[in-house]
Amino acid sequence: MDPTLTQALAQLRSALPIGLRHARALLQRCAGNPQQAAELYKAELLQVLMEKSGLPHHQARQYLHSAGYDLSRALTALDEARFTLTQRILRHHHQDKPRALDLIAQAIETAEQLPRQYWLDFERLDQLPPALRCFMVIHEWLAFEQWEGFDSALHFHLPQAIAQLRHLQLDALAHTLEQADQRQQHLRQAHADESHVELAIRIQQDLLFDACQTRFNQQRTQLDEQLYAWVERHMAQFPT
Repeated sequence: MDPTLTQALAQLRSALPIGLRHARALLQRCAGNPQQAAELYKAELLQVLMEKSGLPHHQARQYLHSAGYDLSRALTALDEARFTLTQRILRHHHQDKPRALDLIAQAIETAEQLPRQYWLDFERLDQLPPALRCFMVIHEWLAFEQWEGFDSALHFHLPQAIAQLRHLQLDALAHTLEQADQRQQHLRQAHADESHVELAIRIQQDLLFDACQTRFNQQRTQLDEQLYAWVERHMAQFPT
C-alpha cells in the first residue's frame, strides 16, 4: 500500500470511528486528503442522523459531536433524552414481548432494590405502587411456574397471583388456577397415606387436574399481551 495512503488512513481513523473500507473509499474521493474525507464522513453521518431522528441540522450536529461522531452512541443518547427506560425497552423489543417484559422486570427490581433470595420477596412486592405490584407479582409467579412446573406453582404465592390476574380482568385464567388448586388439595387429602412420589404421579395423571393444566397453557398465551398493554397504560409508574 502507498505509504501516503497508509498515513492518511491512520490519520482519518484516529480522528473518527470509521471502518477501513469506508475510509479508503472516502480518501479516494478526496484525492487522499484526510481532512476533506473527515468532513465528508461527518456530513454523511449528519444526514443519516437527521433522517433517523427528525432533528434539525444544528441539534443533530450537536449530538454527533458529543458522541465523537459515533452514530450508534448519538442515537443512544438521543433515545435516552427523548424516552424513559421503560419506553426504550418497549420501542426496541416490541416484536419480542416476553423479552421486553423480562427487561422491564429487571429494571423494576433494580430501581426498587427488591430483595431476592432466588425468588423475590412477595411481602416487599405488596409495598410497590399498584401497577408495579400487579406486574411484578404475575411476572415472578410465571417465572416460578416455568422453572418449577404447574403443580409446584400452585404452592407459590397463589392467592397474590390470582388477585393480580383478576386485577388484569383475566378472570377465566384466575378461575382455572383456583380449580387446579382445589383439585390438587382434594387429591392430597384423599391420598395422604401415599408417598410424595406416588402422590405427584397421581396428580399429574388425574384427568381433572390435567384439564386445568391444559386450559392454563391455552389461556397463558394472553398474558404477555395483557402485561405489555398494562405497562403501556401505566407508563408513569414504571422505571424512567
